[in-house]
Amino acid sequence: MRPGWFVTTQSVIFALILHAVVLLLLLISFSFTPELRTAKPVSIVNAVTVDKAKVDAELKRLQQEEEKKRSAEKQRIEELEKKLQAEQKKAEEIKNQRLEEEKQLLATRQKKEEEQKKREEEQKKVAELEQQRKLEEEKKATAESEKKKKEADLKKKEEEKKRQEAQKALQEQVEEEELKAQESEDRKLVSELGNEIHDKIAKYFNLAGLPENLSCKLRVNMLPSGEVVGVTILESSGNEIFDRRALTAVQKASPLPVPPDAETFERLNLRDSTFIFKP
Repeated sequence: MRPGWFVTTQSVIFALILHAVVLLLLLISFSFTPELRTAKPVSIVNAVTVDKAKVDAELKRLQQEEEKKRSAEKQRIEELEKKLQAEQKKAEEIKNQRLEEEKQLLATRQKKEEEQKKREEEQKKVAELEQQRKLEEEKKATAESEKKKKEADLKKKEEEKKRQEAQKALQEQVEEEELKAQESEDRKLVSELGNEIHDKIAKYFNLAGLPENLSCKLRVNMLPSGEVVGVTILESSGNEIFDRRALTAVQKASPLPVPPDAETFERLNLRDSTFIFKP
């Protein structure tokens, strides 16, 4: 609409300029007319043969014609001015109409912009609410996942604990059974070794001249090799000779029978052994 308004305004201005030029030419023509008309009376005055009455009549006629022309010219100028004013008024109305249209167009554009802005704000608000909802759902899902993971970890730990406890109980049971078996074997081995030690000491014990059924409790200190490093009487037989012969027999029987490995020797606590000697 702006280019059309510009063309219309340009046309109005051009028309106004054209009317102004025409009016100017008429004014110029009007200003030169009296000089042309006054030349004739001079000629009339100078002509002696011309009748004065005719001259006056002609002058009057000419003046009347001039008046008519001036009146017509004045009327024409007034009409032109009225026409120019009408055109100016029309141009002003067109201008005001254009301004009103632009105003309405601007108002419509502003309204559209406001509506667009409102829609964008609503869309933004909806997007924010949707994003917030997604974040809450993700947060809830994460919390649920973490909860399930914790429950799974706790269950796994409990199962692992139960498995370890069961394994430990089984291990303890196996160890206890192994210990019992080992203790049984150790008791059997100690009994066998005790008999062997007793028999070997008995070989070096002299029974001559001693009463029967005598016994004493001995404490023997020896090395893993079976070598005796010390022997004492813990409980006497009541017979001094019996006791001395028992100590001598232990010394002579060294090294005494022991297990083939030092670990078994230490486990059976043979380094410091006590037993009752009764030949």
